[in-house]
Amino acid sequence: MAPAFRKSGVAKQIKKRIFDLSREKYPDSKIFGLTTGLAVMKINSELGYEPVTYSELTDDEEFWKGCRACVNYDILMSKDRKNCMCTAMLYDPKDHYQPEETAADFKANSKLYERFMNVKQSRLLKLLRKKTLKGSKPDSKLLLHHFFNL
Repeated sequence: MAPAFRKSGVAKQIKKRIFDLSREKYPDSKIFGLTTGLAVMKINSELGYEPVTYSELTDDEEFWKGCRACVNYDILMSKDRKNCMCTAMLYDPKDHYQPEETAADFKANSKLYERFMNVKQSRLLKLLRKKTLKGSKPDSKLLLHHFFNL
């Protein structure tokens, strides 16, 4: 990436957009890549990729032809495409699930959740005030016990 654009988030946005389009067009397909760059590994990890062995990647000759321009190509070929200096990363949709609760479900139930939290907070505050008025320092373990076991 050009120095002027480094650390600006452009690469992450591009990678995310490509990832999203790939998932949209081929939702059940595995997505993989090879990289030596720590920044790319970090982006991939954030997207859900996991490091894998080369045996978990494709045997498609066309894909491996893309590695010819890499400075590590000779290493890759000398190892029969079993390993290289690059880290292989894979996103397998079977390892990731769509939550049953949608954003609409959450929004519909969020008022109930907010009310529940308000009640818990007010009971905790009452307990704190009561302890403070009695002149004793509130015991944090006791307060947590009361807070979570109302």
